[in-house]
Amino acid sequence: MSEHRQAIRMRRLKEARLVFNGRKSVMNCTVRNASTVGAKLLMAEPHLVPAEFELAISGADPRLARKIWFKEGEMGVKFL
Repeated sequence: MSEHRQAIRMRRLKEARLVFNGRKSVMNCTVRNASTVGAKLLMAEPHLVPAEFELAISGADPRLARKIWFKEGEMGVKFL
């Protein structure tokens, strides 16, 4: 399988939060890998996440992100 990412992703295992719905909704997740342009998140119900949200990774400033793909327990995001 060939790799088509814009940047190399580094393995991570960090806690994070997805914030959306006017900052009224929060979901917890784990960052599995990340780069300057995106990340792979592990979470219970990725199908409930809206198309765009704020991703707050532990130890870093929050970033706007867009859901690119998801399947059971995983989600790929692109940073905006």
